[in-house]
Amino acid sequence: MRNLYLIRHGTPNFTNGEKLCIGRTNIDIGEIGIREAQNLQSFFDVKNINNIFASPLDRCVHTAKIIANGKCSVRVNKDLREIFMGHWEGVPLKDIKKNLGDEPGDGEKRVDALARMENGILNILQETSGDVICVAHAGVNCAFIAKITGKDIKTSRAIKQPCGCYNHFVVDEIQHEEQKDLVINARKRLNDIYRIEAVAIGEMPNGI
Repeated sequence: MRNLYLIRHGTPNFTNGEKLCIGRTNIDIGEIGIREAQNLQSFFDVKNINNIFASPLDRCVHTAKIIANGKCSVRVNKDLREIFMGHWEGVPLKDIKKNLGDEPGDGEKRVDALARMENGILNILQETSGDVICVAHAGVNCAFIAKITGKDIKTSRAIKQPCGCYNHFVVDEIQHEEQKDLVINARKRLNDIYRIEAVAIGEMPNGI
C-alpha cells in the first residue's frame, strides 16, 4: 500500500489581485501562495516523502520546491500541467459567462486532460516506490478526483480544490495472473495496474 498526495499549487501572484483564468498561462505564486506552500511543507515534513513531482508551470514547481525544502529534488512531469482553456486563457474570471459544465470550444476537453493526467500518474507510480507527492492544478485534479470517486466529470469543477490544498489517495497494486501479459501486450492503463481509493479531498494542511 502506498500513499499518493495530489496537491493544488499555492495562490498565484495575480496583477492587482484580479483573478484570471490561467490554464497554461505561466504565473508564479505570490506571498500568499508561498505561505500556503510553507504550510504544506510543515505538514509533509514529518512524512519524509522523497518522491515529489510537479507540473512544469512555475506556480507548481515553486510550490513543490518549498515542500521539498532541499531534502529531495523536484521532478517535472508534463502530464500534470493544467487544462488548456482556449479563449478563456488570461481572461478575468468575472468576465467569463459559463455554466458549471461548459468548456471553451477551442480548449482542451476534460476527458482528454483526464487521460493525460492518468497517464502521468501511472508513469510516476511505475518509476517510483514508496509515497508520492504530485503538485498540479485545480482542473486536472478535479477531473482525476471525479474519476476515482465516481463523480460526473462534466461537473468536476464543483469539487472543492482551494489553492494550497491536498488530496490523499491510497494506492494498491492489483495482483492477478494476467497482469504480466497485460503490461507486455497491451497499452497500460492506470486502473488495470492500480486500485486507488480516496481518503481525503480538498483538505488544508494542519486544519488551516
